[in-house]
Amino acid sequence: MPITLPAPALAPVAPMLRAMMDADTLPHALLVEGSTEADRREAAVTLARALVCAGESKPDEDEAMFGGMSLFGEAEEEAQGAGETVLPCEQCPHCHKSRENIHPDLRIAEGGAGARSFHIDAIRALRQDAGILPNEAACKVYVLLGAQAMTVEAQNALLKLLEEPPDYVCIILTAPTRRKLLPTVISRVFALSLGEAAEEALDAEREEKVQGIARALAMALVGERLYARLEATAPLEGDKDLLREVLPATRRQLHAMLLRDSSRAQRLLGLIEGVRELEGALERNANLNLLVTQLAGI
Repeated sequence: MPITLPAPALAPVAPMLRAMMDADTLPHALLVEGSTEADRREAAVTLARALVCAGESKPDEDEAMFGGMSLFGEAEEEAQGAGETVLPCEQCPHCHKSRENIHPDLRIAEGGAGARSFHIDAIRALRQDAGILPNEAACKVYVLLGAQAMTVEAQNALLKLLEEPPDYVCIILTAPTRRKLLPTVISRVFALSLGEAAEEALDAEREEKVQGIARALAMALVGERLYARLEATAPLEGDKDLLREVLPATRRQLHAMLLRDSSRAQRLLGLIEGVRELEGALERNANLNLLVTQLAGI
């Protein structure tokens, strides 16, 4: 009997998922990108809950883990009327547990609101757990919400599991766009796009802000006027994420100045090296206010 996943957020990828499921080729690592954060969450969690659901049309454990499913996207009552089983069924013990976030074979992890707030410890715990056979369901599913917030170390730690996942494991990541992840991660996941990411417009606005601050800061550093430097660094106070983006952008601005005017090479090279040192200090979690003060005094 065909199976349908009725979540509205999944509608844009329904034909693709249906083709893969019908052909028993659903990848073990998926990236849900685009649309809004809420839609990505709904799509990823619904798919994960469906995979651990024990609906009556669910494939037996000795069948291919993800084989035999179809995804039509009709409303639940329409699917049932057409002789289809809706997953998650919301009736079986698996669904009751996954709805309450207590299913032992479905784990959802995410970082904080800031960049690089998804740390390596969470990925290490996931890798360790993935080596244990499922407790109740035919598979184990891991949902990594907001994967763009993973640190570089966390993404690298995830690579081995993405490359050689156990047969019973499925990993579902979400991110506004695949461009937010390392190329090595992107190459090992299958992307499901829900449409244009709502964050892309905000990203463009953010990038314009970063470049504006970097240009003003580079000019102020070269000019050596203390007031101008303090004014240029003022937007960075109390905002570590912004400082993390502005420092490399400022270094690139200084490098561009060096290429245009070699007469100030010694001064510009000194500034470039000073900014680079502050980037390293920031990664070592140096005090933010102290870093901003040091930046103004390079």
